Amino acid sequence: MPLGPTAGGPNAKGESFDLRTQVLILWAHKWVVLLVAIVVAGGVAFWTLRQPRIYEAGCTIEYDPTPPRPLGTKVEDVSSPLLNAFSNREFYETQNRIIGSRVVAEMVVRRLGLHRDADFLGVPAERRDGFQGATVEEAAEAVRGGLLVAQERDTRLVNIRFRDRDPERAQRIANAIADAYIEKTMNDRMSSTVSALEWLGTQVDELEGELHQADEALHHFKQEHDVLSLSMEDRQNLIANDIELLSRSLTETHVHRIELQSRVSQLRQAVETDPLTAATPAIEALQSVQELRATLRLKQAEMEALRTRYGAAHPQMVALQTEVDSIRRDLEVEIRTVLRASEAELRETQGTERGLQGALTRANQQGMELNHWEMEYGHLVRERDSKAAIYDLVLKRSAEADLTRMLRVTHVRVVDRALVPRSSVAPRVTLNLSAGILAGLLLGIVVALLAERSDRRIRNLEDIEALGLAVLGLVPRIGAATATGPRRRRQTAQASANKDLIAHHQPMSGVAENLRTIRTNLSFMGADGGLRAFVITSASPREGKSTVAINLAITLAQSGKRILLVDTDLRRPRVHRAFGLTARRGVTTALVGEAKAMDVVLTTEVPGLDIVACGPIPPNPSELLHTDAFRHFVEAVRDKYDHVMFDSPPLGAVTDAAILAAQLDGVIVVVKSQSTTREALRVTARQLNDVGARVLGAVFNDVDLSHGRYGEGTYYYYRREGYYTSDTDDHGGGSGEGGASGGTKSDGPAPAATD
Repeated sequence: MPLGPTAGGPNAKGESFDLRTQVLILWAHKWVVLLVAIVVAGGVAFWTLRQPRIYEAGCTIEYDPTPPRPLGTKVEDVSSPLLNAFSNREFYETQNRIIGSRVVAEMVVRRLGLHRDADFLGVPAERRDGFQGATVEEAAEAVRGGLLVAQERDTRLVNIRFRDRDPERAQRIANAIADAYIEKTMNDRMSSTVSALEWLGTQVDELEGELHQADEALHHFKQEHDVLSLSMEDRQNLIANDIELLSRSLTETHVHRIELQSRVSQLRQAVETDPLTAATPAIEALQSVQELRATLRLKQAEMEALRTRYGAAHPQMVALQTEVDSIRRDLEVEIRTVLRASEAELRETQGTERGLQGALTRANQQGMELNHWEMEYGHLVRERDSKAAIYDLVLKRSAEADLTRMLRVTHVRVVDRALVPRSSVAPRVTLNLSAGILAGLLLGIVVALLAERSDRRIRNLEDIEALGLAVLGLVPRIGAATATGPRRRRQTAQASANKDLIAHHQPMSGVAENLRTIRTNLSFMGADGGLRAFVITSASPREGKSTVAINLAITLAQSGKRILLVDTDLRRPRVHRAFGLTARRGVTTALVGEAKAMDVVLTTEVPGLDIVACGPIPPNPSELLHTDAFRHFVEAVRDKYDHVMFDSPPLGAVTDAAILAAQLDGVIVVVKSQSTTREALRVTARQLNDVGARVLGAVFNDVDLSHGRYGEGTYYYYRREGYYTSDTDDHGGGSGEGGASGGTKSDGPAPAATD
C-alpha cells in the first residue's frame, strides 16, 4: 500500500522543525559554509591589519555639588545650578552633551592649533606641501569624532576619552577638552552674571522711580483727606461710635413714638365715649380728672336721691343737673387737654425720630465713604510697601551679583588628568577575527539554507506527498544498494553494465527488495482485479522511467504472474535493448494492421515476462494512441496476462502518457531524487487529473541512501540489507546478498537509473 507521512522526517507541510534535518542540510552544504566563512574571515583580517593603530587617552572630572562659596550660603550665585539638580539624571546627561559639543571642540582646536595640524586631519603625505590648514569647524568635527564621554555608574565622575593615531596628541586633546569644558562653565557663569548685573541695575533705577511715585501719591492722598491730623483708624472709630449712639437713640425714640401713638389713640376713644367711664392710663394718672369724676359721682348720687322725692322739675333738681353738666364739661375739657398734650408730644417725638434717622443715614454714608478712602489708602500703602520691598530685594541682589562677578569658581573639577597611552585600543585583531569567523559561519549557514530553500528539486518522500501523490515506494541508486567486499565490487560492475535487469540478476539486492515493496503495494491496490493495465511515466526525461518499468515488470513476473511490458515510447524506445531483442516488429506494427497483437509479443529471459517492442517509429505517435486499433490492442493483450504495463514518454515532453492513462486502469509516476522539480511534478499531476486518469502513486527513484539526508534516520525503514544473504549466487539462482533499501557504500560512483 502507498507510503504515508510516517516514512520519516517532518510532515508534508513542514509544520515541525527537525533539528537533525537542518544539521544534515548544513552538512550537505558544508563546503559552501566553510568557503563563505573563510572568505568573510579573510576579508575581515585583511581589513583589520590594514587599519592604523589607534590610541586612547582619558581623564576624569567630577561634578561637585558644593563648590567653594566665599560669600557664604546666603549669597546665591546668579548662574549656579541648584543643589538638587545634581540628583537629576538630566543634569548629568546635559553636561555630558556639552562636553561633546561643537563649542568645546572649537575651543580645543583653537587652543592646540589642530586646524593647522595636517597629521591630525589625516592629510596624505603627498598633499601636505602647501597645506594651509582647514577651518575650525572641520577640525572640531574631527575632534568630536574621536571623543567619548562616559558617566561612571552611581557616581558624579565622568570619563573623557579621546582616540587618535598619536598617543601624545590623544593625551593633549583629552586634557584640553576637560580644561575647555571647565573654562566654558566659568565663562558661561561670568556671562550670565554680567548680564544679570546689567539687568538688575536697570531694574534698580526703574524701581527707585516707581517707589518715589508711590510715596508722592500716598502723601497727596493724606493731604487731600486730612489724614495727617487724625489717623484713618481714629476716624473710623469716631464714626463707628456716632453710628452706635444714633442707632441706640433712634431705637429709644422709635419705642417712645409707638407708646405715644397708643396713648393718643386711647385718649381719642375716651373723648368719644363717656368721660366718666373712659379708663386709660393717661387719664387715670391725672389727679384733677379723678377729683372731677368723684365730684360728678357724688352729684349724680345726690340727684338720684332727690329724684324720688322731688321729681325732675324741682328747682333743686334743676340746680343739681346744671352743676352735674358743668362738672361733666370740666371733665371733658381735662381729657381733651390730656389728648392735646399727648398729640403734641407725639409730634415732637416723630420729629426727633426723623432727625435721628437722618443723622444715622449721614453717619452711615460717612462710614461708607471712609471705607472707600481706607481701601484707596490701603492700596496706596501696599503699593508703596511692595515697591519698597522689590526695590530693596533688587538692590541687595545687585550688590550680591556685583560680588559674585569677581569670583571664578565652578561646579566641575579635574580628578585625574590624562596620561600618554602605551598600547593601542584599535584595531582589536582577536575580536575582529573572531567576529569575522562567526559572521562568516552565520552568513555561510544563511547562504546554505537559502540555497536549500531555493532548490525546487524533489529531495524526499515528504516533497512528493506535499503535492498530493501517494508514494508506492522508493528505488535506491543502482550500485549503492548491493553487497560489500569483493562480491559487492563484482555486482556493482555487473549492475553498471546492465542496470535495467538488476531485479533479475540480483533478486536479493536492495533494489530488488524495494521493487518487491512496490509490487506489494500494487497488489493491495489491485486486490479487486481492477488493476490489469497501467502506464508508467515521468515528469521529465532521464528520470529512470524505463529502468523502473522494466525492473518492476521483472519483480511482478517473479511473483508467478504473467506480465507483458509494452514499449509505447514511440519516440525513444529502449525496452527491447534491455533484453537484447530486436524492435523491427512491435506496437506500431500491430496498430497499422500489419500483425495481430499476440504476433508481436517477444519472450524474454525472465520467466513469465514478455515484452512488446515499439516497432518502427511512426511520424504521428499521439494520433496512433487515439485510434480504435490501439483500444483493440489493449483488449487483446489484457485478457492474456495478469498485468499489462506500458512504458510511455515523459508527460512533461509529450502528451502520450496522458492519452494512455485515460484509457488504462491507472498510472504510476516515476520521480527522480534530486532531479525532478516540484513544479514539473505538480504540472504532471494536474495533467493526469485533467484527463480523469487514476494516479496510483509515485515511485521515488535513484535515492542515494548513503547521503546524509537519506541515511539511517530518515529512511531506516528501507535499510534492511543482509536480511537475505548467500555467498553462492550472483545472478538470482539462490538467495543473493543485498537489502531492501540500498545498504552499504559502493566502491565507485553509482550510475543513476535513467531512461
